[in-house]
Amino acid sequence: MAWLKENEVEHEYRDILKEPPDQEELAKLAALRDTTVVGLLNPRSAGLKSLEVDLRSMDEAQAAKIIKGNPKTMFRPLLTDGKTLIVGFKPKEYEKLIKG
Repeated sequence: MAWLKENEVEHEYRDILKEPPDQEELAKLAALRDTTVVGLLNPRSAGLKSLEVDLRSMDEAQAAKIIKGNPKTMFRPLLTDGKTLIVGFKPKEYEKLIKG
């Protein structure tokens, strides 16, 4: 991420399009944000819209399968320190996380 490099923040980059998270990892990430795997799906994603799925009736396994098959269906980018998860590009939240 350019912002992290520009602000000289040491980080580990992972291209989730090439290495999508599995269900277990998604569950751990979701828990950091106090949400579910379904909550990591971006309802505005073109890929998700094309699937014509009902997020209200979707279970965790279905959501994980969708994300694994098409990682662009989830909110991105993800930034975590292992205790907190920030979803989307939010520089002010990044700064709090880094300084916290």
